[in-house]
Amino acid sequence: MKSLQSAPKERAFFDVYARLARSIKASGLFAQIVSGLTEVGGIYAAAYTALLPVFPTLALYFAAAVAIIGTAIIELGLRVLAPQTVDAILYCRYKGLHLAMTISIWVLTAVLFTASGLLSFRNSKTIVNEFTPEATEQTTAQADSIYQAEAARLASAWANDSARIVEQYAAQITAAQTAGAGKVNAAKRELSNWYNRERRTGDSYGTQKDRARQLIADREAEAAAALAGLKAQEAEALSTARNDYKAALGTAQADRRTAAGEVKAANEAAAGERAATVAAYGGGLGWFTVVALMVFAASVVLERIHRKGSGITETVELSQYDVNPPALVEAWEALRERVQYALRSKITAFAEKTPAAPLPARPAELYDPTQLANIVINLQVEGEDDDNTIYIQPKRRQIGFKTAGTDPEAANTSRALYNARTPHTKHEPEAPEQHTKSSYETPDLRHLKQRLKEYKKRLGKHQQKALRYEKEGKPVPKRTAAALDNNAQWVEHYANLINQAEATKRKA
Repeated sequence: MKSLQSAPKERAFFDVYARLARSIKASGLFAQIVSGLTEVGGIYAAAYTALLPVFPTLALYFAAAVAIIGTAIIELGLRVLAPQTVDAILYCRYKGLHLAMTISIWVLTAVLFTASGLLSFRNSKTIVNEFTPEATEQTTAQADSIYQAEAARLASAWANDSARIVEQYAAQITAAQTAGAGKVNAAKRELSNWYNRERRTGDSYGTQKDRARQLIADREAEAAAALAGLKAQEAEALSTARNDYKAALGTAQADRRTAAGEVKAANEAAAGERAATVAAYGGGLGWFTVVALMVFAASVVLERIHRKGSGITETVELSQYDVNPPALVEAWEALRERVQYALRSKITAFAEKTPAAPLPARPAELYDPTQLANIVINLQVEGEDDDNTIYIQPKRRQIGFKTAGTDPEAANTSRALYNARTPHTKHEPEAPEQHTKSSYETPDLRHLKQRLKEYKKRLGKHQQKALRYEKEGKPVPKRTAAALDNNAQWVEHYANLINQAEATKRKA
């Protein structure tokens, strides 16, 4: 389908605004490009956020496809609907079905303009945020390393100081314990001397022994006091060293917190500066997209007014491909018909090779042996008395069946009723049997009519095939023609046999 434009009828009006119309049309195209770029970014961001939890690996591609399709729907829809909206006003299309089309076009155009404006304006900050470099953030790695080194140094100093203090006081405690033990032993030796003197002389030295015991107690008390004093000094020295270690570690921690606060403040300042930049440029881009949308609307209005004022008309040229069904539909129908043709051809060929249903088996004839009376023959010699009568009982006939051809006389006896029928080969002409004792339709006559019906069906089937070939303009195959002749002959043959059988039955 082609869209053809006629030459301008109002050439003066056309010449005045020709260059303006061309320029404004190009500006409208660029305005749509700007609007589309802002739309595709916003749609992509929203689609990616929604699809990421569902399709983690494919969210990127699905979001890109959704963004492209959504933007194409909006922009191409505006490119088609906006000129029709202006033409509806210029050509006063407010009557009949034109009114319904005008209302629909106006509603769709308003929806697409609104969607384009909102997406472009709101997504401008998103786009600017994506393209604005991230603020350079400082880390506290240096302050942390300094603190860790200082803390390790202080811990090592505390360990060394505490070990030195313990070692120093351990030696003093050992010396004090040794001196105290010596003094106690000397006092005990003096007490022992007084006991020895008392045994040698026989005198009593109670006062001296008491002084010696008191001296021992004093020496033990002095040793204990000296030991306690040393341990107290050791504990005080360790406590002082520990307090010094904690104070130094607290100072290092305070320095680290100060450095971390400075880094955090610097990062917050950089982030605030970037946010201000995004807000400023994002707002500017948003208003720029609104202006671009207004330029597009103005370009469409001016271009359609210039076309109307110049007397340019638009006609549509159809081709056969515009009228025909879509190519995919025709391809599907061709494929379906090919499959149907192949299947039905196979079914027809299979049906033609299937023989007709066999005739029903003839019912077996039953007889009741109890109903057969024995035949008694009386033999009497002439001139003899009745007492010379001899009675002979005839033999029973042998169980089984005999054909009528084996016994010429059996055809007229009752035994002929029990003879088996002679089997017939396929397509062998059959002569009707003579029935003189029955007035009903015999099994042979029913068999002949069944065969006649079967061959009539075959004849009709082949006649339909021949008619189908003739309608299609094709020659009748030799096989079909031969089947027609053969079945017609058999129909005629069985019709003659039935007529002969019915004539014989009537005569009987």
